[in-house]
Amino acid sequence: MRKRQYETHLRLNEKEQKKLDELANKAGVTKSAVLRKLIMGAEIKERPNVDFIDLIQSIDHLAINVNQIAHHANMQGGITAEEAAEAKRLVTEIRRRLYSRRDIFG
Repeated sequence: MRKRQYETHLRLNEKEQKKLDELANKAGVTKSAVLRKLIMGAEIKERPNVDFIDLIQSIDHLAINVNQIAHHANMQGGITAEEAAEAKRLVTEIRRRLYSRRDIFG
């Protein structure tokens, strides 16, 4: 059984149809989903592109390494100079990747 029991017919002009198509394509959802979200007052957000997803995954891996160093520091009561240097290098790499790909944020 369908979750939605009511069906509504809608007439649009060419400009409205193009805008609806554009919103649906950018968000990666159906036109019906766009209309339901708009009716409920939700913001239609653009689906992240592949470059953005790759960047986030890359940064996530680096951040996990930094977290492991921090965990080690907490367990051992400190870290070695080499571990501190590695943590600094990882944070610098995260910053470098973020700043080098500002183009994919908007």
